[in-house]
Amino acid sequence: MPIHLRRLAAAEVPSVRRDPVDPQARAVAEPIVEAVRNEGEAAVRRYAEQFGELKPGAPMLLHREVELKAAWDAITPEQRLCLIRTQIRVQAFAKSQLTCTTEVTVPIPGGQAGHTVAAVDAAGCYAPGGRYPLPSTVLMTAVTARVAGCTRVVVASPKPSPVTLAAAYIAEADVLLPIGGAHAIAALSYGLGELLAPCDAVVGPGNMYVTAAKSLVAGRVAIDMLAGPSECLVIADDRAKPTIVAADLLAQAEHDPSALPALICLSEAFADKVDDELATQLEALPTRDIAQQALQNGYAVVVPDLSSASEISDRLAVEHVELHVEDAMGLAKTLKHYGALFVGEGAAEVLGDYGAGPNHTLPTGGTARSYGGLSVFTFLRVRTWMSMTNAVEGKQTIKDAVQLGELEGLFGHAQAAAARLPSKEEDVPVNASQSVCTKGWDTTASRLHIAVPKKGRMHETCLRFLEAAGLEYKRPERVDLAEVTNMPITLVFLPAADIAQYVGEGNVDLGITGEDIVAETGVSVTTEMTLNFGKCRLSVLVPKEKQSVSIEAYAGARIVTSFMNVAKKFFDPLDANASVVQRKDVKTQLRYVSGSVEAACKLGLADAVVDLVETGTTMRAAGLCELMTIMETQAVLISNPKTPHGELVAKIKQRIQGYLDSIKYVFMQYNIARANLHAAVKVTPGKKSPTILPLEEASWVAVSAMVKKNEVPDVIDELTSIGATDILVFKIDNCRV
Repeated sequence: MPIHLRRLAAAEVPSVRRDPVDPQARAVAEPIVEAVRNEGEAAVRRYAEQFGELKPGAPMLLHREVELKAAWDAITPEQRLCLIRTQIRVQAFAKSQLTCTTEVTVPIPGGQAGHTVAAVDAAGCYAPGGRYPLPSTVLMTAVTARVAGCTRVVVASPKPSPVTLAAAYIAEADVLLPIGGAHAIAALSYGLGELLAPCDAVVGPGNMYVTAAKSLVAGRVAIDMLAGPSECLVIADDRAKPTIVAADLLAQAEHDPSALPALICLSEAFADKVDDELATQLEALPTRDIAQQALQNGYAVVVPDLSSASEISDRLAVEHVELHVEDAMGLAKTLKHYGALFVGEGAAEVLGDYGAGPNHTLPTGGTARSYGGLSVFTFLRVRTWMSMTNAVEGKQTIKDAVQLGELEGLFGHAQAAAARLPSKEEDVPVNASQSVCTKGWDTTASRLHIAVPKKGRMHETCLRFLEAAGLEYKRPERVDLAEVTNMPITLVFLPAADIAQYVGEGNVDLGITGEDIVAETGVSVTTEMTLNFGKCRLSVLVPKEKQSVSIEAYAGARIVTSFMNVAKKFFDPLDANASVVQRKDVKTQLRYVSGSVEAACKLGLADAVVDLVETGTTMRAAGLCELMTIMETQAVLISNPKTPHGELVAKIKQRIQGYLDSIKYVFMQYNIARANLHAAVKVTPGKKSPTILPLEEASWVAVSAMVKKNEVPDVIDELTSIGATDILVFKIDNCRV
């Protein structure tokens, strides 16, 4: 029978939007779900035996460390490596998605409010096993649930193949139910008594009975979506390759006789070429009987331009959209409604199916207008919270709640709000007789306050630290306070010389300043970490003509500095010694200047100065040289020992350390023969130890390790000399090691 995608005009393209639940399937699924809800394990076993999924007396649950581990051990090394690589890609993409979720705290009148983000405890993951076993779906669902933070993961899949069981093992599923259909969805949702606790979310694609069952349990548990037959729309211009377009349409068609493969192109000639390719490729396709049926659902639409194609695509909102056009990314930016988008001919939809990274569990039937695909967000809950600690400041909010309760006729609501109104004694207006002292103000109780240099040599670097720590804020112009929007943190921009004082007094919790400032201020702070920038020396500087004079000769001399306390501590012992030697009271004359200290000697104001030296350029230009270094200094992160925000301080410290490590190290990856592995590990020991993975060639392994940036050329040379190949070096944007 000749293959010919039926031709439709743009106005004739039928909507794919439909009721996702087939009424007949719902009628079949409803009594099954009800029986499992009431009878539990007995009903599930009855249906599983009826549908040939379980033999009488066979175990209902397959456990991770028993049956799943045995399946993992039994498959071939090549199969294990394929599952491992796919699991790594799916996991990496899900982890990247998870970084988009942040907790929020914002001020409200009289208190604060916010939200927290947490995973559901237990995830039920369904993977079809009917026409084709789908271990890829096990990875897509269970791996994503684990990344989200679910503490228990249950997989259900009927008549699972060994590879499906192995996929459940590598995906870290706790157990697998070897059953399918509506009774499997009910078992995940209602549990099986003492044998299996109910799940909190049930996800995964399935047939019409699975979809119907998910619609029945939605509300009791979270579900991902109600999916129907699979869909793929290819948008192609005349530069596209008919061979590839036809292959992608057939890949979609072989899913199911009800699948929808569709093409939108710019010429009838191109549509004809695709028809020819479909006929040729279909002849050799083992699944041609199913694919040929699905092609009868499909069609081709010839449009005058890509904007018309974009309009049809958005009207349909199909599951998969492939763009085989010259400016694929440009067209992608015009599209609004789709389950997943595959940009350019290299981005085959089947790569999405088989674990390039993004999830393949996607909305169908036009529901992409309302839903996204399965992701870590499917397993997450956003919980809001509120704290009201100052009724005077929150008075108007409380009064509005009273009024709204009365307007709605909910007088109990109004009374509950009114009970929070401040008393007359609390609600005293400010007057001149009241104290103006701010000493008792609790400025850091609700938010962590971080002091940052507002300008100068450390300012820009500190801003990079804030960015690396993931702090999102907008600093108003000419304002020295900025509220962080994604964490309960306030940034305070201060002169670097004042930061240690503010931290030591407890006015701010955390600050970045120099060790020289901490020493000069003399307050009690905790040095959380050194930051490896702003390194310099605080030294006694004298005219070059006096460079051979001993430091003891400057006891009693005129010294100009911005560091009065440090200089006094340094010269006091010299003065005491000189007083004994000279038998008279010797006192060094310290004078304070706030800037241009190095000019004091030339202008006759000082015999020597105490100042910071970084490169020495300014010092030499002023005709000075270093006589003695008092202290070496660099930027440090300091905290108040009594801060109430210890956990948040630790989190910020950890994030900054990750950034420091990322600018010090690179990530190196290479392949090496097992025989030379011991020598290679000596060259790249990593921060703790390297990661070693097997390759398809059993006598070789892949090694990954962190390497110091300044050692990279030497390390590459050494690895090359012992036979390493495919040596790659990657920049690290951030890390935790």
